[in-house]
Amino acid sequence: MADEMTEFNHPDSIWTWKTAKRRKRATLWLPYVQSIERAKPRSKTLYRFIYNGGDFEADLRQIDCIMIYGATGALPVSFLDSLSVHGIHLIIHRRGMPQPYVFLPSQGALSRDALTAQITARQNRNRRVYIARTLIKARLQTMAKVLPMPATVYSRLAKTRDLQGIRALEAHATKRYWSLYYANLGCPGSSRRDDSLPINQALDAASFFMFGILLRWVTLHRLSPWHGFLHEPTTYAALCYDLMEPYRVWFEEAAAQAFIELGDQPAKLTGATISNLKEALEMDVQVPQTRQVVARKNLLHGVTLGLLSYVSRESARFTIPVEGTKKAGRPLRSGYKIPGEKLKSGW
Repeated sequence: MADEMTEFNHPDSIWTWKTAKRRKRATLWLPYVQSIERAKPRSKTLYRFIYNGGDFEADLRQIDCIMIYGATGALPVSFLDSLSVHGIHLIIHRRGMPQPYVFLPSQGALSRDALTAQITARQNRNRRVYIARTLIKARLQTMAKVLPMPATVYSRLAKTRDLQGIRALEAHATKRYWSLYYANLGCPGSSRRDDSLPINQALDAASFFMFGILLRWVTLHRLSPWHGFLHEPTTYAALCYDLMEPYRVWFEEAAAQAFIELGDQPAKLTGATISNLKEALEMDVQVPQTRQVVARKNLLHGVTLGLLSYVSRESARFTIPVEGTKKAGRPLRSGYKIPGEKLKSGW
């Protein structure tokens, strides 16, 4: 029997979540859909989504946006027509795709104008610098396993009021970080800019893997991937690389682990790095910022929601979710919850 859309968490990683405080419609995330068909012959709104391992029913009148990941097969034109009638966005994405397919309804207004909020925040010098500074602070904190940062670095970052200064501080710390990273692997003198190094090829592949996940969430929540806050050009999906900063350590550690196990073997190193990264992404972690337990990969969704909450002025701070331990005191007002929370989180 088909599952109905009654829960926000589904055993097969089907997620639904509300898109605005005053709307009853929800966003639907469906993995590995094989076919879409009407659930009842006479119903124009109730559809069955058949995916690897089961099927799931949803009424389009309850949906604001649908994202299908890893789809195969064909889409019925009647289904696309129904989406247009009900003003539903459809996004189709696979890992490795530079950009997802986005189907926009023929008419209707968005429940929340995320794009205007994003561009307005980007044009505000103080808010843009604040976002960039928050991202780099999180990045520096993750470098601590390789390169502990003295308190003076964070103090200088907190006082920096322009993007150039933030980038210069980050570049200086990153140069020292990579020097120690390669030295720890027994490759002193290596450079991150050397594309011929197998370890760098593995790092690039893993970076693109995570980029695809972030692009999915950025697009799903109707933000512009091209308008970043830290990375300035709009000729590439700068926002995705912005939001990746706090989490780069995941694939850096995955590549280091693969290199230690396999050595300098180009044919195997990239595959082993991606395998290590996938395993790390599926691990459950505690998130003190939202008081949840989620799979590590869901932090990439959380940081997107955190940015959206801040630029939309639903929260006063840009709260980046990171793994940690329980903390006493009042919870932070992050302005969002991360979808995919474990049912028994223990908070």
